[in-house]
Amino acid sequence: MLVIADANQIYSALEPNTTIDQPKLVLNQINLNIEPGEKIAICGRTGSGKSSLISLLLKLLVPLSGTITIDGISLTEIERSALRQSIFAMPQEAVFLPDGTSFHTNLDPSGVSTLEECEAVLALVGLLPFVQERGGLTAGMDAATLSAGQRQLMSLCRVVLRRRLRARTIEASSYNAEGGVLILDEVSSNVDQDTERAMQDIIRAEFKHFTILAVSHRLNMVMDFDRVIVLDDGNIVEVGIPAILGREESSRFGQLVKASGY
Repeated sequence: MLVIADANQIYSALEPNTTIDQPKLVLNQINLNIEPGEKIAICGRTGSGKSSLISLLLKLLVPLSGTITIDGISLTEIERSALRQSIFAMPQEAVFLPDGTSFHTNLDPSGVSTLEECEAVLALVGLLPFVQERGGLTAGMDAATLSAGQRQLMSLCRVVLRRRLRARTIEASSYNAEGGVLILDEVSSNVDQDTERAMQDIIRAEFKHFTILAVSHRLNMVMDFDRVIVLDDGNIVEVGIPAILGREESSRFGQLVKASGY
């Protein structure tokens, strides 16, 4: 279970007309209990605190006050490197290694996968022919030759490959546990609708046992989630089932759905 209790996060820089005694909080009294396997959407207008909440979970930001625990263990007790190894995260903008680094190394910097395993995830997202045309997995990669959609598909390949490699390790150790936490931060913001649908299908199939937290402005991507958390000015202003709230024009989420044209 992921529990966030009374979390507050201060801006790193004071805004105009604020003082040291009255700093502006980007997150204010955030309280959430997320059960294992839940699919949670995090929505809100620009500047509402969505990305800051994700940054807290990844220890990119440290809360001014409050506690965050995963399975009863406080984030303060978990090393940042260990946390990022255990949480699967797909960012809005994919980051790649320097040009000339092989496709294989870009997919798996730790070098624990086989070429066959990498080819399988590339085939899953439809990128295998593209990579083969450029010399295969051992050829050098130039990120500038990838479209925005291809960059996100490569990012998806990475998290799918990590999940499969972890599943392989679990199977080899006879430890019967599948699941984890997957964080999606605006992963469909730079792709077309066909690519978005393909990504949704892959995520549902590959991470069906995972707890998923998804920040998204494309609300059709999260309408089948278990709950939606709506943020406004750093506060949780609404929690509910997306499919129900989306039909209620008086709800905050319903207003976001209407504004998005979905």
